[in-house]
Amino acid sequence: MIQELGKRPYAIVQLRQDDKQASLYNMVGFQTNLKFKEQKRIFSKIPGLEQAEFVKYGVMHRNTYINSSKLLDNTYNLKNTPNLYFAGQITGVEGYVESISSGMVAALNASDVFWDGVKKHQFSEHTVIGALAKYISTPNEKFQPMNANFGILPELEGKKIKDKKMRYEKLAKRSLGQNIANMREIC
Repeated sequence: MIQELGKRPYAIVQLRQDDKQASLYNMVGFQTNLKFKEQKRIFSKIPGLEQAEFVKYGVMHRNTYINSSKLLDNTYNLKNTPNLYFAGQITGVEGYVESISSGMVAALNASDVFWDGVKKHQFSEHTVIGALAKYISTPNEKFQPMNANFGILPELEGKKIKDKKMRYEKLAKRSLGQNIANMREIC
């Protein structure tokens, strides 16, 4: 359709099916401070949505998180309360996979420490799981939530690799080796 119009797109709207009947769709990622009436007016101008019935409007959500860099260790355990763990976005990890990662680390440690009497499992900072855990637990006066990304991993040893694809490939291989070591330790 865009090529038919001969115009270059400057925005894309992603619709996600929200019911079995395929009669309800969600406009993904539409957080806005616009009033509902204004949202209807503007969104109805989007080609294909002119006749759409809007059953729910977008609202801004606030990310609420604790100051994990002061409060938590790298197992998501509250430093001054050994039997209390946190997980998810409240810890300062941002995103679904990141929240699952924090929950896995917290759950593994809570179950092993309390039920089996085993020492805490700390994931290597060379893995994204471990790097996120290190990020949220490292003192930082300007602490802000963080997504998983290659930038939180320690740099590779030796000569800097300028080719991003090659560098990321080497970081991933190093991480996989560390993950295997972590899983052997846990199992």
